[in-house]
Amino acid sequence: MNKPSLGQLLLRQPPSAGKPRPFRAPARRKPALPAMVFEFQPEYILGARIFRSFRRVASVAMGELDDGAITPFLGRPNIVRPDEVARRVRGVASALGTDKGPFGLLLPDGAVRVSILDFQALPSDRKEQDSLIRWKMKSLLPFPLEEARLSFEIAPKEAGGLEAVVMAVRKSVLAEYESVLDALNGDVNLVLPSSAALLPLLNENADAGEILLNISPTHLTAVVAKGRQIRLWRNQAMNGKSVEAGLAAVSEEAVRTLAASLDHLKLEINRVYICARPSVPRSWVMELERRLARDVAGVVSPTLPVRMKLTTEEGQIFNEFGATVSGLLMNAA
Repeated sequence: MNKPSLGQLLLRQPPSAGKPRPFRAPARRKPALPAMVFEFQPEYILGARIFRSFRRVASVAMGELDDGAITPFLGRPNIVRPDEVARRVRGVASALGTDKGPFGLLLPDGAVRVSILDFQALPSDRKEQDSLIRWKMKSLLPFPLEEARLSFEIAPKEAGGLEAVVMAVRKSVLAEYESVLDALNGDVNLVLPSSAALLPLLNENADAGEILLNISPTHLTAVVAKGRQIRLWRNQAMNGKSVEAGLAAVSEEAVRTLAASLDHLKLEINRVYICARPSVPRSWVMELERRLARDVAGVVSPTLPVRMKLTTEEGQIFNEFGATVSGLLMNAA
């Protein structure tokens, strides 16, 4: 059985009307790229136009949001000012030079529940797996299970048994983000939490575990992975902490995540990666290295070959905010 990959954990819309069901890509398949990607964060909307034939970024643009326009929650409405958000989306699309899809949506991590479930065994029938996983997820969701769109993938654990990585978003929350694209032309064919899009930037052949810290002024996600296989996923609100308070919160969460990896997962961590948007001072890296006694490096958002010739302004946006888009490109078919 293959390990979970980004391409197998897409929260896709069903291709036709009817009862929603989990999407499972065939083994070893990677996702097809959308023509445009929009990443929604409380501070901004990042847009990228994709040259799909060559897996390249053709253009990028960003629209800043006023405080409180988007407030990520699992079970409550997220888009507080839909007119403003929709206007920003149209502005970003205009800057990209097209309004044609299909579209990919990268949601704030706080809008998606990611859980890792352990099983001694699972039935081979996919529908029976679905029923069992949904039953176990029921107590983990702050909204009724029937309102969840789920996607999951199963892999064997090194110590025996099985592990299911499950992503869940409330259908009404997903509909909010989709609705601000109504003025554009195309359908949504890919939905992911933003941290999941960063996983292809980690070391696929890592012998030990790695920690990814996805940092913003309003949210922090810590992911433990081994060879890109998700082993632990934790997130918390940052609420716009100051630089000093933010560093303290990130350091404490990194220490807790490291301890959980060592004590509960029995997984040694060799390296810690950070993706901070906007960027954080170099002193953060030094402090994390001191607290964790591990190498800490920034997630590398490749320049070539994933991007075409961008303008100076686009290059600056891509270099500071485009890591998620790079991850999608590196993982795509």
